[in-house]
Amino acid sequence: MTIDLGHFQSLPEGLFARCARAPGGTIALQRQDDVFQPMTAAAFAGQVRARARGLLHLGVRRGERVILMAPNSVDWAIMDFAILNVGAITVPLYPTFSPREIHFVLGDSGAGLILLEGAAEWQRLGGEGGWGVADDRILLRDAAAAQNAGLRHWASLKNEAATVPDSGLEERLAGLQRQQTATIVYTSGTTGWPKGVMLSHGNILSNIEGFLPLVPLHAGQRLLSILPLSHVFERGTGHFGAYLLGLEVAYAERPDTVLRDMATSHPNIVVAVPRVFQLLYGRVRRGIEDRPGLLGRFLRRGAGLDPHGRPAARWQRSLTRRLLIRSLRKKLGGRLRFFVSGGAPLDAGITRFFVDLGLPIVEGYGMTEASPVIAANPLEAIHPGTVGRFLPNLEGRLAADGEILVRGPSVMLGYWNNESATGEALVDGWLHTGDVGSLDPDGYLRISDRKKDLIVNSAGENIPPQKIEMRLMAQALIEQAVVFGDRMPYLVALIFPNQEVLKARAVDHADEAATRKAVQKAIATALADLPSHEQVKRFALLPEALSETNGELTPTLKVKRRVVAEHYAALLTQMGSGKS
Repeated sequence: MTIDLGHFQSLPEGLFARCARAPGGTIALQRQDDVFQPMTAAAFAGQVRARARGLLHLGVRRGERVILMAPNSVDWAIMDFAILNVGAITVPLYPTFSPREIHFVLGDSGAGLILLEGAAEWQRLGGEGGWGVADDRILLRDAAAAQNAGLRHWASLKNEAATVPDSGLEERLAGLQRQQTATIVYTSGTTGWPKGVMLSHGNILSNIEGFLPLVPLHAGQRLLSILPLSHVFERGTGHFGAYLLGLEVAYAERPDTVLRDMATSHPNIVVAVPRVFQLLYGRVRRGIEDRPGLLGRFLRRGAGLDPHGRPAARWQRSLTRRLLIRSLRKKLGGRLRFFVSGGAPLDAGITRFFVDLGLPIVEGYGMTEASPVIAANPLEAIHPGTVGRFLPNLEGRLAADGEILVRGPSVMLGYWNNESATGEALVDGWLHTGDVGSLDPDGYLRISDRKKDLIVNSAGENIPPQKIEMRLMAQALIEQAVVFGDRMPYLVALIFPNQEVLKARAVDHADEAATRKAVQKAIATALADLPSHEQVKRFALLPEALSETNGELTPTLKVKRRVVAEHYAALLTQMGSGKS
């Protein structure tokens, strides 16, 4: 059944229409113990309306900003739609935001209601009085924690719903228009303070309409939600897109339980960032490389992993694919049909590997300011190494310096409380993405790098670090790699080796000489065909992995180059001066 999203004025209107079409069907699944418990569309819609009436009872106004900061769950999804139902604006925050970042967003957004997970989040900013809003405007999802803290909990909202007539709720819903702000998404950012991106109901609805011809989401598919719902890529595709189009959404318990949750939830689709596919590729590849005997040699050649580079016959490749895909699909739940990747560039070799296996990765490109998808590979015509074609309802072009510019109905309203930044990003309706790219003859977009991230070495050559980092991290031995070289005569890299691979190869991480030798070989292999100025001439082994906790990664695992450069300034200076 084709769904005309252009008919809807708001996101909750689209949700309720979906729920009315199949009220008894499964809409969401939450893990409890060892199984995923389903919820029907009718129950989901009923809880959204009950909590929306509870918000009206609290006095939540049209246009009021509401902070929503909690891990992924069915509850999170229900609260988001309830907030939108009453005409308020959801301000989703990563649970891992630092107190400094949270204080900034609170002050900048002027939020009047705060919805948190539990006591730990409440205490992070000082508990009572520390949030700058009255305690009766702070609600915790954890009922026991809320009782101990003398606060309300989310579920209590439905207890107050009876005092609010249906007419009041329907009036709010009917008053919503496509051009009204639905959410303010604060970009986690790799530099500087977050900026609040204002996205309207129409922005998000238009974006779903735009990516549907390229990424075929339809009723009855099951999607495993992995990325934080506070991230616009997950929220636009695996939340709004999935719920309005009739998919079933299953919530992974935690990012580190993804493989277990895939096996249990049996998804058709998984939406994730490249790091997830790098880890999965590494596991599959190690399984093939470590397989002993004749079967191991056969699989390695058929999968293109023959150590001597000997090509496989067509029948070998075909049989290898059937053997591998049967085993892999079973481990991933048995029903998986394709992946969707976004948020950062994915190595073309990884894309080809999975496409050849029959588990294609649909790689796309976007940014928060575009609601978020800008381009995507069509499922049936994937070009590895590209992010696909511009969405059919967007105009896209390249500026003289290669910067990608887009214009269309999914481009943001602007930045909250920041007219100067809005003026820089939006010029004559064109969104200046800050990304540099090129178009191939078939109209597929290839991303070179962030305009501001380009390395300019001492010889004045422009070098895109992400291209080099992707090649390095495609090596099984290299778990993390960050490349630097501004105003240096050569490139240097910070490397954290994959501890499992080191162990499998009988290399002790404490034996730095042996580790360096193995990493040096991996670097040489990864960059063998690149010109001299794109070779990493010196590298250092990191004592520990870069982490979100240390402020070195964003919640979607992008590297914060400025922070990493500050943390390892002495080491970078030493390598840049020729000492290592």
